[in-house]
Amino acid sequence: MRKHRKRQRQRRGAAVVEFALIVPVMLTFTFGMIELSRMSMVKESLTQATREGARVGVRPTADSADVVARVNEELDIMGLSGATLTITPQVLEQAEPGDYIHVKLTIPISETSWIPDVFSFEVLDIEAETVMRRESTG
Repeated sequence: MRKHRKRQRQRRGAAVVEFALIVPVMLTFTFGMIELSRMSMVKESLTQATREGARVGVRPTADSADVVARVNEELDIMGLSGATLTITPQVLEQAEPGDYIHVKLTIPISETSWIPDVFSFEVLDIEAETVMRRESTG
């Protein structure tokens, strides 16, 4: 009977040691997956915002301020800030029907992280771009 109890205590000790060794690896893996999921979600959100901005920008009467307002509206809905917006051509009023309108958003990953300072992504940016043709009035 004593040998059986001694073995149970030894097994419990081994399980505690195994758990202590595995937990940091599993937590790192779990939080890494959360961060990758967040990056994917932000990428889709930026893509949606550029699509909405381009849809506004291709209208014959649209100007750059309309595009900026629509993109900012989408970013606010998604709770994103710190994005850089680039519209080409910069003056939409000069774009002719059939010209391409480029709407591009860039945001640093460090601005979107749910777990700051755990993973170093300072040099990486998330980008999304949409290109559409300007519509004609006729």
